[in-house]
Amino acid sequence: MDEGVIDRVRSVITRVSSSQAAFSELVGISADKLSKSLNAVRRFTSLELALIADAGDVSVDWLLTGRTREPALPAVEPSSGDEIRALVDRYAAAYERLRLLGRRPPLPRLPEPPAGPPGATGRALAEWAVTALGVPSVRALPTAELATAVEQAFAVDVALLALPGGADALAWQSAHGRLVLGNVTSRFTRQRFALAHALGHVLAGDAEQPLLDQHLAPGRQRAALEQRADAFAAAFLMPTAEVRAVAGPPVTDAVFAELVGAFGVSAGAMAARLRGLGLLDAARQAELSPWTAARCHPGPAGRQALLARMGAAQAPRLPARLVGELFGAYADGATTLVPLADLLQTPVDDLFATLVAEPSAGRRGYADEPAFLP
Repeated sequence: MDEGVIDRVRSVITRVSSSQAAFSELVGISADKLSKSLNAVRRFTSLELALIADAGDVSVDWLLTGRTREPALPAVEPSSGDEIRALVDRYAAAYERLRLLGRRPPLPRLPEPPAGPPGATGRALAEWAVTALGVPSVRALPTAELATAVEQAFAVDVALLALPGGADALAWQSAHGRLVLGNVTSRFTRQRFALAHALGHVLAGDAEQPLLDQHLAPGRQRAALEQRADAFAAAFLMPTAEVRAVAGPPVTDAVFAELVGAFGVSAGAMAARLRGLGLLDAARQAELSPWTAARCHPGPAGRQALLARMGAAQAPRLPARLVGELFGAYADGATTLVPLADLLQTPVDDLFATLVAEPSAGRRGYADEPAFLP
């Protein structure tokens, strides 16, 4: 295996564990296999790299290539304001085209955030949102399905893509559209929390100007709006009734691992939530917070489930509701495919070939007509 990969794995071991043996136990890789891989006798498997990346809070891409900076450094590269503006403008243009075509239904009203401290108002807003979501269980929904439920319940367009600068999430809203964008990453717990955090901003009406979240640090936010969005995310992803149904008390090690795995959040987020619900004291929270995802997904089946979650978090997701509206306008003859192609940043001919394999004679060449630009 590339010496650079081994060096980066060694740097993770040095940073997060007292010894190679302790790290082996932490990530669930046998000491013999870890030693052989570090000495270039065997190659790390994809699962092992995923477990090491999770333990070190780095990406698998960084372990393999070194191209992505380590989260231990102060911050990611600053995002380009022009890139963010161009990204938001693509969605704004789609909303405006649909509005002028008369195909953009009015957005449902959102409740006024209750008055009070940021934490309390965030949790109250989350309780309303969980009820309005209308699903039997939040924890049972994989992130992609949760995004679909959010689109249907709140008319918020949700997409997963490579955000500029490796940002965690972006939130924006206008009179005609609500938008939450999440970053594709192997760190599925960060992705899930960032999406919920951005949704909290939108539902609270915070995002009339684009809000970009980079390196979210739950519990260490200073701005009141960020504290409220953090509290919302925690209570939305870990609803009180659902947590209490699993948690006990007492919260044993096995119960804690089950909770982290069931809700798809980090150990730190779950420990903080349990403390807030009075199910853990400070000492127990400090003991459980550093647990890795590998420790919370024990056994071969748990490790495979962890790897599947990491893989799913790296898959892009289109904003299904908005894409459906744009394609519906095309299918009804109200416009061409150009507005949809503009949103997806896809050549019109490629999109036409994908969506309309055998166009009827009456519509042949329709994609080459001038775009309807109201």
